[in-house]
Amino acid sequence: MALRRLLGCLPVAALALCASTACKDTTTADKGAAATAASTVDLDKRCVQLAKVCGDKDKHVEKIVEACKQAAKQQVANSCTDKVTAVYDCYEKELCASKDKVWTLDDLRVLADRRGKCVAERTAITACDK
Repeated sequence: MALRRLLGCLPVAALALCASTACKDTTTADKGAAATAASTVDLDKRCVQLAKVCGDKDKHVEKIVEACKQAAKQQVANSCTDKVTAVYDCYEKELCASKDKVWTLDDLRVLADRRGKCVAERTAITACDK
């Protein structure tokens, strides 16, 4: 009789264990998707801020935002959001704080090359892209 009780509880315990494991995996996947979405939103906001500070005119601001958001998708996929943010911070402080304004996102790279600014940040992001 004792064996019968033990075996009677075994399927219930196995079912509870399987359900628990399945729920944990789903939660982990949901957290990963939520983190990716949050990273994308953060970078999109960062792109708008960078464009407003560094863009010359409204049409240039729009071009910078568009190019930046397109690049952000790849950066999020490569898990490089922190490095991209560091580059954008450096661009704002070192390049756009003066009266120099740019027309495209690539103009910031060219300006940084000419002045020798943001080298470490750009090197880190280049390594991250590979």
